[in-house]
Amino acid sequence: MTRPVTADLQRWSQEVASDPGSLSFLPLARAYRRQGQRDAALNLCLRGLEAHPMNLEGHGLLALLYLEAGDRERAADEWSMVLRLDPGNFDALRGLGFCYLETGELERSRQHLEAAALTRPADPAVREALQLLRQRQEARRVMAAPDRFGGTAGAGLGAAAPAGAAAAEVAPVPRPSPLAQEAEAAPAGTAGTAGTAGGDAVLADDPTRLFDAVMRGPVLGALLLDAQGLILAGALREPAGASAEGLGAGLGDAVEEAARTAEHLSLGAWEGILLHTEAAMLHLAPAPGDTVVVLAARRDAPVGWVMRGAARARELASRFLESYA
Repeated sequence: MTRPVTADLQRWSQEVASDPGSLSFLPLARAYRRQGQRDAALNLCLRGLEAHPMNLEGHGLLALLYLEAGDRERAADEWSMVLRLDPGNFDALRGLGFCYLETGELERSRQHLEAAALTRPADPAVREALQLLRQRQEARRVMAAPDRFGGTAGAGLGAAAPAGAAAAEVAPVPRPSPLAQEAEAAPAGTAGTAGTAGGDAVLADDPTRLFDAVMRGPVLGALLLDAQGLILAGALREPAGASAEGLGAGLGDAVEEAARTAEHLSLGAWEGILLHTEAAMLHLAPAPGDTVVVLAARRDAPVGWVMRGAARARELASRFLESYA
């Protein structure tokens, strides 16, 4: 790939500065990563994905940046998002295979690495990982097999594990990211749709449960607010002592400012705001009848997860309001 020249970097920077929704964030972030400016590249990806939450390349690049920063859990979350959008994506299959191999999830690692190998059988990294995986699986079988004295191999003081198995079998195995497990386990197209049977009947009786379907993973809660900031539906697991009522009352200025800015810059109607606070990550989106949907998530939540949850919450809010129209 041809390395970008200074003129390219300047042009991409200007495009991103003048239009936060520009896809130029991708080549600019890649250039920053090659230059070793990973923090700048990561911030560009996060901002770019706010405008393009379903962008495969953006999530894939963000996964690499998290992996290089040593954050395997967030890397796995981003690759899981890529697979939700493109189940056969080679880079995501390989990346998740590596992550699960490192965390000791050998069966899940095998599934992803074998799927990646079907796409690119000659990829040396995948072949090496599969070889290492087989060694660790064999070591695990040996360690678990009963010996002739009725114990298990490796349980006695004099037992020896196969070469290279000690780190994989003796050291505590860190748990994989629960976000990655949930994102991968849900069938395509069902993110955030889980809920109780007969959900509409429940909602009619108890509006506080309107957003039960999105109360998963890092989501702390969601609220439907009227124009005055009063809560119409939803509930919030209160982060850092913030009350749902106080949150609703305090967001009015932010919504008004977003609408004024969009109108002043001739950007059309505002579609959403992503706010990072000391207590949580907040996503605000307009809903019918001058109402606003607010979704709160943990500060470390993957942006893709937040955007999916916010889209689902907005859909639930619209259905709720239509039922009372």
